[in-house]
Amino acid sequence: MKVKKYLLVLLALIFCGLSCGTMAEAKGVFGATDLISVPTNRTLSPGKYSLGVHVNEHSRAKVQIDLGLVDDFELGAAVDLYRHTNDLSVRFKYRLIPETKDSFGLALGIQDIGKDEFSPYVVLGHQLAPYDLRWNVGIGGGRLGGLFFGLSKVFRSAQFPSVTLSGEYDAYGLNLGAKILLNKGLQLNVGVIDLEEFMFGLTITN
Repeated sequence: MKVKKYLLVLLALIFCGLSCGTMAEAKGVFGATDLISVPTNRTLSPGKYSLGVHVNEHSRAKVQIDLGLVDDFELGAAVDLYRHTNDLSVRFKYRLIPETKDSFGLALGIQDIGKDEFSPYVVLGHQLAPYDLRWNVGIGGGRLGGLFFGLSKVFRSAQFPSVTLSGEYDAYGLNLGAKILLNKGLQLNVGVIDLEEFMFGLTITN
């Protein structure tokens, strides 16, 4: 079983290497199963969706939707809205190896499919349940051109909303973010991209 698992990891790395792409214009942020801008090994369950709207300090807006179509498969789209420019990208993720309590999971996909441009990737991840701590590490092309990794930690309290703090390196820079659960299905997201560009927004999930 372990041999099969590592063979699948090797095949996923080959997939990523053969399909290395160039940068896509529209880039999703705070996806339901992402950290900030880098993917994790998780996917939305069938019938689940996530809709997010975010704005940065330059008044550039991003609209993103992600859908869980079938088991282990997620499809989404992102639109950048800025003055007279509207850039669209499509994304998908397939969970090749499910995560277990004692072992990592693996997913592969393409993060930003734009006009002749895309960002393929393969990512490993695992949650350390006793600590509500999740790690992810992957390799990709395009905007994920190289090694990327991230950590997230959930803080729960009876008196305050649940907060997930994240830090990631997206192969180009360091990003920090917080996801604050305001109500069931409604989440406030705040982030700093490349440690210099402020961004905030809301995500709705079912």
